[in-house]
Amino acid sequence: MTSGSSVMVVWEGTRPLLVEIQALVDHSMMANPRRVAVGLEQNRLAILLAVLHRHGGLQMADQDVFVNVVGGVKVTETSADLALLLAMVSSLRDRPLPQDLVVFGEVGLAGEIRPVPSGQERISEAAKHGFSPGDCSGG
Repeated sequence: MTSGSSVMVVWEGTRPLLVEIQALVDHSMMANPRRVAVGLEQNRLAILLAVLHRHGGLQMADQDVFVNVVGGVKVTETSADLALLLAMVSSLRDRPLPQDLVVFGEVGLAGEIRPVPSGQERISEAAKHGFSPGDCSGG
């Protein structure tokens, strides 16, 4: 996997589905850096960037941030929060995550990782595809 990429498990209808989340974080040449989200909620991206700044100490105010869910999947559940954060940090630092890592979990405004529904089923699906759970907050 390349830097800026993470894998998570979402629920597509009644079944779990592995999806890749990509992020590109790059220095902006504009006064107002761009924030683009494809397949994810724009407001969620803004919230997570604020959490990264406040609780992670990462400054992205001068960075363009582009995020995408591979394959055109639309992710509306908050279980994508942790995967999105890791993808953005991976891109910012230009350091890839481990290839067999899968993560999911909601990230609260205080920076805490919260459990998401069907955690064990998500882990089982990821294991079928050769992934090992990182910090998977399952409920």
